[in-house]
Amino acid sequence: MRAVLLLFMFYVGIAFGQSDIATEIRDLQSQIATIQQEQQSVFQQFQMLQSLRRDEQQAANPTVIENSPVYSSDNPPPNYDDIVRDKAARDQRIRQYTSDLNTLFARYQSLEEQKPPLLARLRELTQPR
Repeated sequence: MRAVLLLFMFYVGIAFGQSDIATEIRDLQSQIATIQQEQQSVFQQFQMLQSLRRDEQQAANPTVIENSPVYSSDNPPPNYDDIVRDKAARDQRIRQYTSDLNTLFARYQSLEEQKPPLLARLRELTQPR
């Protein structure tokens, strides 16, 4: 009777050990998936800001126009102060976009640094013994 009880406890211990490993594997896979989803989100934000910054930079440095605009009483030249104000606002937006891009890049890198230990542990658990 005692031997049967001991044998039963041994099998229960193995089953719980396997259950713990399976639970840890699922947790690791979930953590890795969460990190990858956040990385994808950060990357998409990065691409959008990069596009906005590129558009602002192109607007700041327009290409040369062959036929310059014709100014008349109906179409007066733009106000110098307005042009200066617009340029300052554009430059500020470019600086802000650049700062935001640097922040997003740093966040992406920090997420990338979190993955190797999780992947290594997952490999340890899934390799046959």
